[in-house]
Amino acid sequence: MPGADTSTVNEIPGDLFDAPEGSGLIHACNTQGNWGAGIARAFKQRYPAAFQYYRDHCLQFVRSRATHDIIDLQDPNESTVSVRLPVGTTLIIPPQPADIRSGQKKQWVICLFTSQGFGRRVDSPDLITNCTYSALKDLKDQIARLRQQLWVPMPDELYSCRFNSGLFAVPWEQTRQLVEDVGLPMTVVYPPEEFEAE
Repeated sequence: MPGADTSTVNEIPGDLFDAPEGSGLIHACNTQGNWGAGIARAFKQRYPAAFQYYRDHCLQFVRSRATHDIIDLQDPNESTVSVRLPVGTTLIIPPQPADIRSGQKKQWVICLFTSQGFGRRVDSPDLITNCTYSALKDLKDQIARLRQQLWVPMPDELYSCRFNSGLFAVPWEQTRQLVEDVGLPMTVVYPPEEFEAE
C-alpha cells in the first residue's frame, strides 16, 4: 500500500451532527442515489437538499458505462482494477441554503463513493476497501485544489463516522488505516454506547 503523510485521526464518542459550524461531515455512500438506511438515512433527514444534490450527481452516471482504474490493494504489485464511476470518487456538497433555512448548521456533506450497490448488492469488502482508498485520495486532492483557490469556500475541519463499518461490513480498523495511509486529518465521532463497550 502506498505510503503517505502522517495523519491525525482523533476518535471521540458523541454525535457526528454536533460537529462545529463549517465542518465537513464524511460518510460512505453507494452510487445508486439512495440514503435509505444507517447513518445515510440520518443525513437524508437532516440535509434533504444535500441528499437531492447527491442523488442528482448519482443519476448522471446511471446510464453511463464510464469507468476509471483504481489501485488493487490486495495485489502486492498494486495493479489496478476498473470500476464504474462514480465509485472510488468523492462528492463534496457545499452547505445547501434550503437545509440551513430549515435550521441545520452550515455544514458540508462529503460523500465517499465506496460501494456501487447497497443491501444485498453491496460490493465485496475487498472492493469497498479499494474504492475507499481511491475516494480518500480524491478527497485529499480536491481539498488541496480548494486551498489553492483562496476565494473558494471549503470545510474548516473534517469529521466522520466510522464509515464502512456498518452496512458495508468493513472493519473500522481497516478503514482507519486507509485514512492514515492517505494522510487526512479528521475527527471520527462514534456513538457513546460503542465507547462503553470498548
